Amino acid sequence: MKNTGLRFFCALCLICSISFLTNNQARSQPAGTSNFLSNIKSYDLASLWHADHLKIIDMKEMQSFPEPLGIVGKNCQRFYIHYSSVVKDPTSPYKYKVLGKTRVGNQVRQITGTITIIQAGIYKPGNNPYAPEPHKGYRRGKVVSHIVINENGSTAATGNITGQMTTEFCIDAKNNLFYDTLDFGIDGYSNNQFTGTWTAHGSKSAQPLKYGDFSFQDDRFADTYGITVPPEFQKYGWISFVNAISDDFSPANKAAIAEEKRQWWK
Repeated sequence: MKNTGLRFFCALCLICSISFLTNNQARSQPAGTSNFLSNIKSYDLASLWHADHLKIIDMKEMQSFPEPLGIVGKNCQRFYIHYSSVVKDPTSPYKYKVLGKTRVGNQVRQITGTITIIQAGIYKPGNNPYAPEPHKGYRRGKVVSHIVINENGSTAATGNITGQMTTEFCIDAKNNLFYDTLDFGIDGYSNNQFTGTWTAHGSKSAQPLKYGDFSFQDDRFADTYGITVPPEFQKYGWISFVNAISDDFSPANKAAIAEEKRQWWK
C-alpha cells in the first residue's frame, strides 16, 4: 500500500510539473503572436515607458512623450503617474527599475518599482484578427509586463500598485526597436495599457486601477477618439481635462489647457 501511494504521489507531481511547464510556455507570448520572449532580452525597452520625446514614425516628427491617463477607485478618481527614470536591470534582462511620482488630487507621492517582462510576441502575418495593419519594413509586436510599484510612505494616503501592462512596439529593418506609433492618430489609438489595483499601506482592501497612454480601457469612458468623461465622474479630478477639450479660447479653457500641460511632478 505504501509503494502504491508513493507511486501515485510521484505520478501526480509529474503531471503537475508538466502542466506547469506547458502553461508557462503557453503564457510566454500574447495571443495572436509568435514567441519573442527570449529575443526581447537583447533590446533595451526603457524608451517604451520613458523618453524625452515620442517619435511619430510615419510623420517623421517628434512629439512630447505622453503622460498616462488613469482612474482609481469606485468613483473613477483621476490618477496620474510619471516615470522620471526607467533603467534596465543589468543582472536581470527582463526587469526594469523605475522611479517617478504618482498623483491623485493634490497629493503627489514618490514611487519606486519594477516592470518585469512576462510575455513578448511578434504579430503573425496574414489574416489575423489580432494583428494591426502591416507596414513595409517593420515587424510589430507587444510585450506584457508585471508591474510592482511602491508609493513611499506609510500612511493611508500612500500604497502599492500591482498589475499588468501591455505595450505595443515595432522593429525596423535595421533591428531598431521603437514605441509603435505606426497607427498614431487613428480612432482609438493607445498604448501602455495597465490594469491592476492600488492598495493603501496597512490595508487589505484593493481598489481597481487603470491607466494608459492617450486612453485607457474602461467601458464607461470609452470613446472612438480617446475617452469621454461621464458627467458623474467629472468632479473627481477631471474638470481641467474636460474644460481643455472645448477649445473655445475662453478664460476657463485657457486655464484648463495650462493645467493639463503643467509638469506637476517637478
